[in-house]
Amino acid sequence: MKEQNGLSVNYRLHPAWRIAFACAVCVFCGLGLGRFAFGIMLPSMSTSLGLSYGQGSMLGFANLLGYLVSVLVVPSILRRWGTRNVVTGSLFIMALTMAAMAVTDGYFVLCLLYLLTGIGSGGVVLPSMSIMSQWFAPSHRGMAAGIVMSGPGFGIILTGFIVPNLMPFGELQSWQTGWLVFGLFTVAIGAFAYSLIRNHPNDLGVERFGQAAMTSATQVSRLDGRAHMKLLVHLGLIFGIYGATYMIYVTFIVTSMMDRYGMTEDFAGWLWAFFGLLSVFSGIVFGWISDWGGRRLGLVVSFAVLATSYLLVGFSESSLALYASVTLFGIAAWSVPVIMAAATGDYFGPAAAASALAISMIVFSVGQSVGPVVAGYLAEQSGDFTTSYSAAGLAAIFAVVLTLLLHAPETVE
Repeated sequence: MKEQNGLSVNYRLHPAWRIAFACAVCVFCGLGLGRFAFGIMLPSMSTSLGLSYGQGSMLGFANLLGYLVSVLVVPSILRRWGTRNVVTGSLFIMALTMAAMAVTDGYFVLCLLYLLTGIGSGGVVLPSMSIMSQWFAPSHRGMAAGIVMSGPGFGIILTGFIVPNLMPFGELQSWQTGWLVFGLFTVAIGAFAYSLIRNHPNDLGVERFGQAAMTSATQVSRLDGRAHMKLLVHLGLIFGIYGATYMIYVTFIVTSMMDRYGMTEDFAGWLWAFFGLLSVFSGIVFGWISDWGGRRLGLVVSFAVLATSYLLVGFSESSLALYASVTLFGIAAWSVPVIMAAATGDYFGPAAAASALAISMIVFSVGQSVGPVVAGYLAEQSGDFTTSYSAAGLAAIFAVVLTLLLHAPETVE
């Protein structure tokens, strides 16, 4: 095995890549099934339960509220139980609550269960992302986080093909069958996660993968007090804008495909799966861009692509504009979380990465909770989501400006 500055750099054999793969599979369930499946399930759930745009938004809000609660408590639990136990336990929580959703059609009970699913989702995603700072040095941290965030893309592909073809099963309606299938699948992934994930390279007697930055030891010591908090607020605001805007898109774009663009459920499912296919590579590509050109460059390009995607469906009723929007969104879908996970490790060091990412994710969670609710309210007033998509585009442009004001890690004082 080749060594570089005391650190292993063997791509094929180093356990860090197995950890990244395992975490990607976990996030496949945590986001791909636990959250993003909701966007394509919502039309059939709304028809079956007679939900308005506002009620559908509030059901999604329950999940995101649970995610926010999880982000608040997971850092303290992580210190006691470790990533392996927290991720596994969270997957089992998701499995139980999704299976329970399959046997109820009461709106308020569904909201409660989906809130608990959101708690489980947060308990999967935050540890799976932050552990990359333990297993990877800055030279490969962005790409590693990108691999983890490829998981949701596979979940979207799966739901895009499965959900339109779901059939009633016994007394269960088609959407209830879907939640039952997803719950059973998540149980299997929970067992897989426990068998493969390890909390730290020391558990396997290896070093982190990659080459550490020469300035990493000093940059962490510089970030204390006022500068520390200012940086956290800055990163959190950028992440919060992403949370609000992307969640509006993934929650309602399938509804818009069918209601505004007149697509069938099958065709909308294919287009949703196409977005999922593109998104598989988004985190890896943008993670590499941020490793190569810096986190700030990666974020600027990410938000520029996302802004264009939002504005296309906000200002045009053309099917071509929709196709272009979905394509662009897929290209940059998971870019921001990947870069944020890498950036917190760069700025605050591996030991504090989970706590710093958690603080940023609090603002992110607030954004993704509020965004769909506001979008649902605006849709109730206007009859569609064009105003919401347009506002999301403008917010993404503002995020570009905020990113340009962000100091690179080596210049933070």
